[in-house]
Amino acid sequence: MSDASIALLEVLDRDDHVRHYLPISSWPVRVGRAIDNDLVLDDAHIAAHHFSVDSDEAGVFVRVGETVNGLRADGRHLGAGQRSAVGERPLRLDAGDSHLRLRLLEHALEPELPLRAPRSVWHAAGPTTVAGLLVLASLLFGTWLDQDPDDLTRALASVLVAALTAGVVWCAGWSLVTKIFTRRSRFWWHVRVLLFGVLAIEFAGAAANLLAFSLSWPAISDFGFVYTYAIAAAMLYFHVLALEPRRPQRMRAMAVGMFIAGTSLSLWFNHQNRDQFGEELYMTHLFPPALRVAPAVDTATFVKGLAPLKATLDDKAKKRDSGGGDEAMVDEE
Repeated sequence: MSDASIALLEVLDRDDHVRHYLPISSWPVRVGRAIDNDLVLDDAHIAAHHFSVDSDEAGVFVRVGETVNGLRADGRHLGAGQRSAVGERPLRLDAGDSHLRLRLLEHALEPELPLRAPRSVWHAAGPTTVAGLLVLASLLFGTWLDQDPDDLTRALASVLVAALTAGVVWCAGWSLVTKIFTRRSRFWWHVRVLLFGVLAIEFAGAAANLLAFSLSWPAISDFGFVYTYAIAAAMLYFHVLALEPRRPQRMRAMAVGMFIAGTSLSLWFNHQNRDQFGEELYMTHLFPPALRVAPAVDTATFVKGLAPLKATLDDKAKKRDSGGGDEAMVDEE
């Protein structure tokens, strides 16, 4: 750009990276599809003379030409003939499927961002390595608890191979999509998102079970799937953020929508299958008695508390017997 330039009109790609720019040394500047414009855009949704940038006593402004689609200036829609002043910051312009940014000489530059280079190999790979080892230990420990000693070796090998294969395929798939859209794979970013997400799910599940047992509040573990969906939605947000780093609000809205949809469906299916919104029919997680915080209940009080359950079970039994009688009548006919 020459010393006489007073502004710069940049053409941006979908990631807001500068694809092309036009140095401006005098006003007005015209933009459109016609070849007599100062900046020619090959976009079927842009008019021959779509808009122009000019100045007067009040300052620099953008004026929309004869177009049916109009122009968006910093998100505000402008119709044909309308104008918008350029403020103290670069002006984002969206015309058709094209994205532009107008920068004036007096616009202040954003401060330089420091490179996020790790201080050492440990700072680069240490957290990921520790998270991977913790996930692996959690999976192997759960397998050791669930399996018989005779089948333990085979089960541990199967879990190890399945976990590594699934993790590599998952992260490689996200990396491929990220590479296609942003030209950077960011493989280790997706690995960290997966590992820390799995650790968070394991920790949330264990904490919910422990609290439910300690406080004798089964609802904490009964609705454990809600915590899982919340963490999965956060994982999805950070995965997709690698694809659209400049649209975090849209990505957050998508993650919240997925969380609400998943939770709602689980609540509906639980109610349809078990006549309750929770997931567990009874608390199945036992911990050492020393961890109990809730006061102990004597046998008489416990049996007395089961009295309301008898009416519910009798009602279900009557409904089942009534259905069986109807089926028998149909068979006899």
